[in-house]
Amino acid sequence: GTEGQLTVYGCGVDGRPCYRCLYPRVNPTEGCKSCSDNGVLGTVPGLIGILQATEALKLLTDTGKPMYDRLLMYDALQCSFLTIKKPPANRACPVCGPNATVKSMDDSALDSVGARGPAVVDPSPGIGLTAASNGLVMNLPDELQVSCKAYEHVRREGTPHVLLDVRVPRQYEMCSLDGAVNIPLGDIEGSLDRIEDLSNGTKPIYCLCRRGIASAEATRILSEIASKGDRSGIHSVRNITGGLNVWAHEIDPTFPSY
Repeated sequence: GTEGQLTVYGCGVDGRPCYRCLYPRVNPTEGCKSCSDNGVLGTVPGLIGILQATEALKLLTDTGKPMYDRLLMYDALQCSFLTIKKPPANRACPVCGPNATVKSMDDSALDSVGARGPAVVDPSPGIGLTAASNGLVMNLPDELQVSCKAYEHVRREGTPHVLLDVRVPRQYEMCSLDGAVNIPLGDIEGSLDRIEDLSNGTKPIYCLCRRGIASAEATRILSEIASKGDRSGIHSVRNITGGLNVWAHEIDPTFPSY
């Protein structure tokens, strides 16, 4: 959230690398998270945006030297700029190489399974990038997932349980469901004793976040730990698919959306 990058990609010219050439491996934990999830210093996109507009004007007017062969990296905390030379196009690139396999948005969605947060892209043709907003989560078996409507029934019936909100504290402080306990995703593995005390071997744990992405990863972590038998205090774990976005849409329209 405090760094920015600037370059100009191929514009259809052979030999110029595309984005995937520069970043062939996506980060399976952080990939494709939004600015609101990760946080961003507001001045950074403003500064990078001005530089982007300047490059666009250079392209439109055929003036100066656009950054086809260079990548500019900006660090706001250090107020530093670093320019590095880009490598040539990768012949094995799945996007721009001669044997490209990623030729559409659906192809990109399928190719990025495991990179959209913790794998939130449904592989069914035509689903594409809307899967996260629809609450579809890959790599979690059905028994580890529960819909917002099903969880609302748990609350309405008064069934004892633990609601684990795994958002960062600043988001949790903005809005939360009554009774939720905030343990951010990054703190899960260091908070196992506390989670065991909350569950006490009798209360199921329901993981929740904004879109059902971080909570899916929390569910995966806790379920794998529980399956090893080392943490008997963890009763069971479920991910609330779609998260608070779906909760506000389907259950409580008055719940704040952000």
